[in-house]
Amino acid sequence: MRIQQDAKQVKWQLAEVISRHLDHPVSVVAAKDIPYFPDANRFQNLSIYLSKTPETSSLIGTPANSLPNPNTQSSSPRYHVHIHGGAWRDPKLTSDSIEPTVAHIFCATDGSAPIIAVASLNYTLSQFPTSPSLPYDAIKDHHSDPSREAIHPQHLSDVLHGFALLRSFGLTDQSYILSGHSSGASLLFQAVLQSPQHYALKNLPDAPCPAALLGLNGLYDFPDLVNRLGASHEHLRDEYEDLLTNAFGPDQGKWSAASPARFDPAEISVRVRENKAPRFVVLDESTEDQLVPMNQRGKLEATLRKASGLRVIEGHRCTGKHAAPWEQGIMIWESLRDIFRLLQERNEIDR
Repeated sequence: MRIQQDAKQVKWQLAEVISRHLDHPVSVVAAKDIPYFPDANRFQNLSIYLSKTPETSSLIGTPANSLPNPNTQSSSPRYHVHIHGGAWRDPKLTSDSIEPTVAHIFCATDGSAPIIAVASLNYTLSQFPTSPSLPYDAIKDHHSDPSREAIHPQHLSDVLHGFALLRSFGLTDQSYILSGHSSGASLLFQAVLQSPQHYALKNLPDAPCPAALLGLNGLYDFPDLVNRLGASHEHLRDEYEDLLTNAFGPDQGKWSAASPARFDPAEISVRVRENKAPRFVVLDESTEDQLVPMNQRGKLEATLRKASGLRVIEGHRCTGKHAAPWEQGIMIWESLRDIFRLLQERNEIDR
């Protein structure tokens, strides 16, 4: 396949990742910007990070074409996959935003979350005419940048292509925890709780079923981000209307159909029963989030609790402003540790 040939051009390299909560950089082995699409634009790629060990160090300089083998019979997931946010449009927020989290994952020595690889997905962005630093409007700028002209469902199509590549690298059902922040949390639930055919993406397979989903400061009910923001966030109404129009088009009916909080619980139940969606979902939202009102989490939670076979848990790690989870890394790391404990408890009960 052409895409596999393109991917093989990216090689493993030594890198360092940092977090403000750690007093030293953490060395990792990384393969950055692996394209998952033939003739990919600059955002149709993903990055993979491995803990630096003698085994992974031997990969440096070789093509990145597979995930490391867990070499264990444990039923616990061994991989973490992340989808970044940025309101579907911010070119400054990319897959490398997971690096503070990677620093925490691979500096840990207590084995509480035995993750051996982290993958972070980029995807084509929507136009951002009002960006304070990198504005883009195809008409006003009199040129075309395909990497910044996505309209739903292209963001999702790109994410699913990324999952297809990861599947070819060895990602399997129940082998990973999937997280997403902000609009990345929206994409997470779109990718797993509905089939690609729901979005008329007929030639794409389902993503491998994660062991658990983690949504952080997510956007889940798109019409309500314009029509029912509430007093604390009402001043953002015009901004939300602009970014949603660029990402989904002007028809609010399409916004509703794409909103995870408005998915049919019966359809979600079928996905869970058929092992196409996991049985664990953690939703976390900072009470100090200046961009997303708390009722977004509440609306998705109410929908998911109607789906049979699904356990919905309120996370309690997110604090501070909207970007704090990915900027600091430690919140995502602690959330992952919580999920591992929940999965371990379930495994003990199942025995």
